[in-house]
Amino acid sequence: MKTFRSFLTEETKNSVSQYLQEFEDAVVSTHERIERNGHTFFTPRAFDKKVPNKMIMSALQGDEPAGWMGLLEFVKNNKPKNVNVTYVPIFSKETFESGEHEDDANENPNHNIPYNPSREAKRFLTMQEYWLPLASGGFIDLHEDPYRDEGYAFVWSDRGDLGDRIVSLIGENFNLFHEPRSPVFATNGKIQNDDQGMLGDYMSKLGVSPSITSETPIVNTDLNKRIDVNIKIIREFLDD
Repeated sequence: MKTFRSFLTEETKNSVSQYLQEFEDAVVSTHERIERNGHTFFTPRAFDKKVPNKMIMSALQGDEPAGWMGLLEFVKNNKPKNVNVTYVPIFSKETFESGEHEDDANENPNHNIPYNPSREAKRFLTMQEYWLPLASGGFIDLHEDPYRDEGYAFVWSDRGDLGDRIVSLIGENFNLFHEPRSPVFATNGKIQNDDQGMLGDYMSKLGVSPSITSETPIVNTDLNKRIDVNIKIIREFLDD
């Protein structure tokens, strides 16, 4: 499997365009590509009112590749049933292009939501009436931590034990981050509150449940293993 860097340098100079085209090709039989206000959604061609609407998002920061690489691999090989799943595979196109954690204005796209968001996040928030129903049955955003060799998950809201199962899945493959003291409050890989203004937190405040942010560790870990774990996280979320 190619690394994300080789994907950028060998296959295309316009990585957002190339990635989204690959994604569209993989889901074209089941999903429609929708462009709105600078964001790209892949929504079901037909919605079943008897099953939940769930949203999966990745690429909120450009230096966390296993999330969107895992999501692309997942949709190439899976056609989820019993769920209306909407994909937002690249939330921050600026950081995706640069490979950086912050956007072109040096702002973190996943902080300060909803009161002082980045430009890309602000454009997303203005469409709340569109995307909130698409996530009414659950939301997950796939992240990595570029600074740690331990994994964890923010469990903003939950129904049943999905959050615990995702933390356990991460723990089966990586050491779990444990820092129960303020301001982190990470207990064996599970964090239930944070004041940075992340999108998953905002989703939970809007009533979305479950709302979970997974974090696979980048430091001293194999990219292919992280991709595989993200695929397993996606399956766990959709099968719940």
